[in-house]
Amino acid sequence: MKRVLLVAAVVAAALSVGGARAYFTAQAEVKDNVITAGTLGVSVEPSAAALCIEPIAPGVTVTRSVGVSNTGSLALDAVTTIAKKAGYTDLWNMLECRVTCEGAVLYEGVLSSMRTQAVRIAPGRTATVEYAIGLPAEAGNELQGDYVRATLYVDAEQSR
Repeated sequence: MKRVLLVAAVVAAALSVGGARAYFTAQAEVKDNVITAGTLGVSVEPSAAALCIEPIAPGVTVTRSVGVSNTGSLALDAVTTIAKKAGYTDLWNMLECRVTCEGAVLYEGVLSSMRTQAVRIAPGRTATVEYAIGLPAEAGNELQGDYVRATLYVDAEQSR
């Protein structure tokens, strides 16, 4: 029996030595990782009176250009709208508008309802948006001397 216990103890010792083996490990590090959120910025040129037309006659269409620049670090989609601030509603509702950018039609209809399709602009780039504004030939004498003061809005949203 002592012999069996001795053999069992030797086997147990041998197994415990094999089970306590160590494994080598290593580690590498990558330092100074910085994650910065992008920015969205838009500017227009000219920044005032970009669509001024004086005087306009029935049957005449006048084109004005506005440069829309992406001043941020992310691509953006720009949409333009317009709102009447003062003047005569009859003239406002009569004016027609066709908006294009690089040959693509973004809007066509009455100026008072203008909301263009989006124009995608890459960071650091400028898109030239052209506004052709006209008074239809059928405009009547009652519009003589009327005016409209409006504000053009350029809304930018991060491209998706």
